[in-house]
Amino acid sequence: MNRKQEISKDFSLIFDGLLLGLCLWLCYLLRISGLIRLDGLTEIPPFSHSYWMLAVIIPGTPLLLDLYGFYANPLTQHYEDVLLKMSRAGFWLVLIISLISIFWKLEIPSRSVLLLFLLIAPLALLVRFWATKKYLTHRYSTGNFNNRSVIVGFSHDISLFLKGLTATDKLQFQISHWFDLNQLDASTIKKSIRYHGPDRVIFVSPDAPENEDLPFDFESEGVEIWILARNLNRLIGVPTLSTAGHHRVLVFGNTAGNFWYQFAKRILDIAGALLGLLIFSPAFLVIAIAVKLTSPGPVIFRQVRNGRRGRRFTILKFRSMVVNAPELHSDLAHQNEMNGPTFKIKIDPRVTPVGEFIRRTSLDELPQLINVLRGEMSIVGPRPLPDYETEQIEKSTHRRRLSVKPGLTCLWQVRGRNSISSFEEWVQLDIEYIDNASLILDLWIIIQTIPAVLFRRGAH
Repeated sequence: MNRKQEISKDFSLIFDGLLLGLCLWLCYLLRISGLIRLDGLTEIPPFSHSYWMLAVIIPGTPLLLDLYGFYANPLTQHYEDVLLKMSRAGFWLVLIISLISIFWKLEIPSRSVLLLFLLIAPLALLVRFWATKKYLTHRYSTGNFNNRSVIVGFSHDISLFLKGLTATDKLQFQISHWFDLNQLDASTIKKSIRYHGPDRVIFVSPDAPENEDLPFDFESEGVEIWILARNLNRLIGVPTLSTAGHHRVLVFGNTAGNFWYQFAKRILDIAGALLGLLIFSPAFLVIAIAVKLTSPGPVIFRQVRNGRRGRRFTILKFRSMVVNAPELHSDLAHQNEMNGPTFKIKIDPRVTPVGEFIRRTSLDELPQLINVLRGEMSIVGPRPLPDYETEQIEKSTHRRRLSVKPGLTCLWQVRGRNSISSFEEWVQLDIEYIDNASLILDLWIIIQTIPAVLFRRGAH
């Protein structure tokens, strides 16, 4: 996504937020006007009682829509896909409003107004989407966007480049001409391009000496230059341009870096950790007493583990093993049932009777809510491994699990936990999460973790 597209998307987010706020107000006016008559309807409070809902709907709904890709490629999206994305975002919006109403004890002034909003808001978004699509199609088809492009390169490279473009790309690029370096010299190409006056010149054979100084000449003239970077194809990240002092650098990244996602995820972590500590505070006391009375040693087990980028932190757990468990590790190494650097066995003699119960129910992980509050962990993320296990991970693709903050639960927990005996499979689940990370996926994993823990799926 280029800068112009980013600005257009940001404008759409702001516009849709205001549009949805206006829809809520219009629904209130319809409700009090008497135009809608239903038996049992009573008087409703002033609109000022709905301000808290406005504070949720205006910023929250566009962000939920964005998470489902509502704003991606408006020209190529089908209306059934748009409706599906809106319905999913609407589900989470209603759930969020309901949870806020329950936990913060904020009254929903009129359920009939909210119901009207859920009917009218999608229609308003569909009309806005239809108008945007018509506008973009007209502007691109008539060339009014002043976005004409020409291509320079060898015929084979030009053909490959054109085959890789979607219909939307071709419409947006408005490719008017292409020039074959085998047939025309640089001087002739330069004169022809100047005659046609494009806004963009795409060089698809950047290393060809036949280009001579064409890219530099047109860049100096203020024409936008695109250069196909074939030699960077092995890098799978999406490149962005940044600066370091006076230097221009290409940045390749393939981990979730969206500011709003990271911000919302941190808010979710803090709220979830505080709520968890509040709900499970009685369990903390009971477990601490049980651990202390049944085996000698500290109640809390501390271990150095690797977090994001491999940075070390001390993880907190209720102690579920004998005090000298680390010293006994080497004696049990030959019983390891997990392929790879991690150590897992079904019947571990180091586990205490109480420890066996709290490990099966995952209650031993509760102190990690403190790690979440500290910012060392997240609620959702790849499980952090002990320092000595991380050092044994050699493959770069395996170490990619360290590119995000570790968590209490992830796809590994909801798809089998310890029943998965291959470290390769474990890592692939972590990478699947990293590649698809979103707030919706985080919430889905949290919801799926509850039955996984209650029914002890794959736990030992």
